[in-house]
Amino acid sequence: MWEERGTVTRIPYRAVVDATTETVGARRLRLYVEVADHTRGRPGGYELVCGARAAQTFVRALLAHRAVLPETGATPPVTTERRTSPPRKRYTRGELGLRVLLVAVVLNFLAIVATGRYLAAVLSCFGFFAWWGSADLAAHIVSLARPAWASIARGIQVEARYVKSDLRHSTSGRMWHMWVYEYTDLDGGVYEYATGSASRNAQPPQTRTVTVVPGTKDGAFSRGDAVLTLLIVVPVLLLGLVVVSLAALAAMPGVLLSGLG
Repeated sequence: MWEERGTVTRIPYRAVVDATTETVGARRLRLYVEVADHTRGRPGGYELVCGARAAQTFVRALLAHRAVLPETGATPPVTTERRTSPPRKRYTRGELGLRVLLVAVVLNFLAIVATGRYLAAVLSCFGFFAWWGSADLAAHIVSLARPAWASIARGIQVEARYVKSDLRHSTSGRMWHMWVYEYTDLDGGVYEYATGSASRNAQPPQTRTVTVVPGTKDGAFSRGDAVLTLLIVVPVLLLGLVVVSLAALAAMPGVLLSGLG
């Protein structure tokens, strides 16, 4: 079901030709759903930009539903209905947090202005960016640490076989030469595991052992990647979080408290 302000479009699973994602930022993906129906004003399909984890989970679930359908038979049409009332705006936790932070910044600014320190009031507004950066970095740390820890604590090892080498976007948006493997999870679904190659001319091993966590939609981890993430990447990011958080506290409410003291 594809909801917009004025319409609701229902797309049968059999009408879905493919679903893909494309990196557009550090943690944002462009989700594209290609459909067989070309008469609805959107030749090719439907797309939107959303969070990486949400997009990847949606694509895996959609393709899994599509894969179990028979290949023969008529494809039901894509139908569109006009809304009787506009959709209710639903804020994400990130959007709600941003609004709370904006209110706090404004109140902090007005309180400092009331003490007569106008330059300090302006400088305290930089605390907005520090608090925002702290929240974003903390969320990034959790998104890295949680699946890595789960793969070590509850993961089950499966064998992945080499399929191809490919140029793909990394999370930073740069193109990297990747080795692509396929593995079958515990529910019988076939998924990809991509890992960076040592060099363009290096020969990939034909099989690799990867870890999947039963009951989750997290992708596969190699044991080495999980250990590297928990012992090196996460501690470095935590150190950065401490530095940014101290800057946030110094700017807001630190500037206000120093004046009142």
